[in-house]
Amino acid sequence: MSRHVRWQAILAILGLLLIISLLGYATYTYTSQEVPARGGVYIEGVAGNPRYINPVLCQYNQVDRDLCALVFEGLLRFDERGDLQPGLAESWEVSPASDVFTFTLRPDARWHDGLRVTTEDVRFTVELMQDPDLQVLPDLAVLWRSVIATPIDDRVITFQLSEPYAPFPDYTASRWFGVVPKHYWERYRPRELAEAQLNTQPIGSGPFRVTEIDSQHVRLEPVLREFEQPPYLDALEFRFFPDYPSILTAAGAGEVHGVSRVLPEQLSQAESMPDLQLFTSPLPGYTLVLFNLDSENAPFLADQAVRQALAYGIDRERLLRDDIPGVGMIANSPILPESWAYNPDIPTYDYDPEKARAMLEEAGWRDENNDGIREKDGQPLELILLSDDAPHSLLVNQAITADWARIGVRAVSQPVSFTGLVSDFLVPRRFSAAIVNWETIGDPDPYPLWSSSQISPEGQNYGGWNNREADIAMEQARITADREQRRQYYLDFQRIFAEDVPAIMLYHPLYTYAASTAVNNMEVGRLNEPSDRFRTFANWYTLTRKVTQTERRTLEFDNLER
Repeated sequence: MSRHVRWQAILAILGLLLIISLLGYATYTYTSQEVPARGGVYIEGVAGNPRYINPVLCQYNQVDRDLCALVFEGLLRFDERGDLQPGLAESWEVSPASDVFTFTLRPDARWHDGLRVTTEDVRFTVELMQDPDLQVLPDLAVLWRSVIATPIDDRVITFQLSEPYAPFPDYTASRWFGVVPKHYWERYRPRELAEAQLNTQPIGSGPFRVTEIDSQHVRLEPVLREFEQPPYLDALEFRFFPDYPSILTAAGAGEVHGVSRVLPEQLSQAESMPDLQLFTSPLPGYTLVLFNLDSENAPFLADQAVRQALAYGIDRERLLRDDIPGVGMIANSPILPESWAYNPDIPTYDYDPEKARAMLEEAGWRDENNDGIREKDGQPLELILLSDDAPHSLLVNQAITADWARIGVRAVSQPVSFTGLVSDFLVPRRFSAAIVNWETIGDPDPYPLWSSSQISPEGQNYGGWNNREADIAMEQARITADREQRRQYYLDFQRIFAEDVPAIMLYHPLYTYAASTAVNNMEVGRLNEPSDRFRTFANWYTLTRKVTQTERRTLEFDNLER
C-alpha cells in the first residue's frame, strides 16, 4: 500500500472520530430532561372548619392551629430536633437566675401589610394572653399572668418572671405564643375578640398570607421574603371536610392532593391506594396507663411491686404490631428519645408474664380458689381500666385487660368520651387506672404532670405521685439555666420514675399523613406538631419542564449557590 493511501485512511479515521465526538457533545448538550417548574396549587383536605385564625384563641381546634402556625410567628420556633431557633427574635438571653429573659427582634420582621413588627406588638400580645376575659388555655394563662413584659426599644424586650423558670423560652415559640399586630387588634376589647371578623381575615408575619377564605376552602400564598428560595408552588389550599374518612375518599377521587391525617383505622385503606404516598413521624407526647396511687377501690396500686408486675404483664410489642399498627412506637420514659434530656439507661419493662406472676406471688397475691383472679386478705386483685372511646383506644384497653388476665389480674374495660374521661374521672381523681394521652411539645420539663405540688385539684398530677427525690430533680432543673446541669437532673428523674412506676409507659404517638404521588420532592422529618408537615413546602412541585443537560447543570449550580 502506498504512503498516500495510508494517509487517506488515517484522515478518514480521524474524521470519523471527530464526527462521533461532535455527536456525543450535541447529545450531551441538547438531550432534554425534566426538572421542577414553578406553578400549581397544593390542595389538602382537612377535617373541620377554621374559627379562630388567631394565635391567642386557636389552641382548641386543629385546623386553627395549622393555619396559625403558617400565618403567624412566635419569637422563637422549634426545629426538626425540637431545639429552639430564631423566629421573630434573632437572639435571646437568660439571666443567671433564670427569671429575666431578653429578646431582640429581627430588623426585617414585618407584618403582611408591610409595617414593622415591634416590641409593642409583643407586649400587646402578652397582655391579651393575660386577660381573664379570653379563652386562653389555662396553663398558658397561668404562666403569662406571672410575666411582666417591658419593651426597651422597638426591637428589645424583657420578660420578668415571678420566679425562676428555665424552660420559659419554649413558651415564646409559635406553638404557644404567636404575636398579633397591635394596630389591628387594639380596636377591640378583649371580650370582643372572639367575634371579630379579623379571626378569619388575619394579618400575620409568618411564611403564608391568607388570600381567599369561605366555607369551603382557604387559600394561602407564600410570603417570599420568609423563604430562603421561592417555592415552586404558587399556593397552598385547605379544603374543608366533615371528617378524616371523607378526605381519604376525596383523595381517591383525585379531588385533593393531600390528606391532613390518616387515622389508624384508615391505614390499611390508605396503603392500598396506589396513587397515594404515606408519611409517618413520631409526635412529642406519650400514651400511658396512669395509676391513682390513692385509689379507694384499688389500694394495692400503692404497692410499687404490684405496679412493676403490671408493667411486666403488658405485651407492648404485640400491641403496637398487631392490635394498633401505625399508632405508636414503644415508650420507656416521659421524655422523648430524641430529646437532649433523654436517659437511655433507665430500667425497662419488656413483656415477661412469668416475672410478673412471680412478683405478685412474692407480694402475697395468690389465686387460692383457682378462679383465675389473685386475692390477698380476701380482696381480689381487680380494677376498672378507663380510656377514651376512640377506636384505637378501645383496642388498647381490650389488649391490656386480656394481658393482665393472663397474670391473674381482673381489669374491667370502661371506655368513656374524652371530655368525660378528663372532667368526670381524672380531674376529681375518681379512678383507679386510666389510659391517658399527654402532649409534650418543647422543653422536656415534666413538672406540671409529675410534681407533688400538682396533686392539688388545680394541678395535673392526677395520679397523686409523691416522690421527694423526683420532686427535687424537677425543681432544680426548672431553675437551672445550664443545659448540662439540667440534663443531669432529668436523668435522675427518669431513673426514679422508671423504678417507682407511677404509670406504665405504653407508646409515643405516630402521625401519618398522605399526599398524591403527583406531588414530588416531599420529605418527612420529625414533627413537633402536625403543621410541621409543611416545613419543606418550598421544595414541593407538581409541574415539570424540559431543559438541556447544560441548562440543568446551570440550575443545579444556581441552587447550590443559593
